[in-house]
Amino acid sequence: MTNSGFINLCNNMAECKIALFGANLVSYRPINEEHDIFWLGERNKFDGVQVIRGGIPISWPRFAEEKRNDNLPRHGFARLSNWQLQNASVDEKKIEASFSLTPDIKYNLKLSANLFIKITDKLEYCLETVNNGDNEFDFSEALHAYFNISSVENVEIKGVAGHQYKNSLDGRFYQQKDNLKICGEVDSIFMNQTQPLEIVDKGYNRVILIEKTNSNTTVIWNPAKDLAEMSPEQYKSFVCVEPSNVGESFVRLKPHEKHKILMTVQVQKL
Repeated sequence: MTNSGFINLCNNMAECKIALFGANLVSYRPINEEHDIFWLGERNKFDGVQVIRGGIPISWPRFAEEKRNDNLPRHGFARLSNWQLQNASVDEKKIEASFSLTPDIKYNLKLSANLFIKITDKLEYCLETVNNGDNEFDFSEALHAYFNISSVENVEIKGVAGHQYKNSLDGRFYQQKDNLKICGEVDSIFMNQTQPLEIVDKGYNRVILIEKTNSNTTVIWNPAKDLAEMSPEQYKSFVCVEPSNVGESFVRLKPHEKHKILMTVQVQKL
């Protein structure tokens, strides 16, 4: 993907970079932060074909390899599609951008999506699904956010204690007793998790606060190994914390109705 495939926006408060492929917010940094809020694989090809590893890929309208909508690609097609830029504006106090997506005709879906990004002293990231058809439509969704951290060894995730989760590695259900510390591979879906989450990073001396609306599950993931888009040991510097509606918490959208899932991200010093 050439530089024309990205939108760079900045003001005196923050700067961000958005790829049209996947409408992926690949970078967001408040001006007073030394380190980006999001992580990006150093070996991404940005070829407009392969998924961008990092930023916020959108899993829609299918999550992982769920049987629901199994005629669609793994994690859906939103992250594999070129979105249309509808608006981009910058003033002294805010940055805004919006995008739209109509599914390729081959998917035969009377569905559309809109993405709204707003940056002030925080990031507001909203995915809207519109059912344009005359029948109900069931779907899953996840804001597959790769948060940039100093090291997996330095972080603790608050907001999941007391929740049941499905371990996608063995398909079993467990109870999370305490705050989550990453020890090896983790791929967990936390059920009925609606309250705010915190990524406490003692290495970067900051807390990433994640609030969400219309999200009943949270996915937390780190593969504990480098994947193709990563430089050596780059897996250690991210954790995915994903507002979502997956599994039995899928969304059932009535004809001509809309559904929004919203994530708000703020950064505080420890």
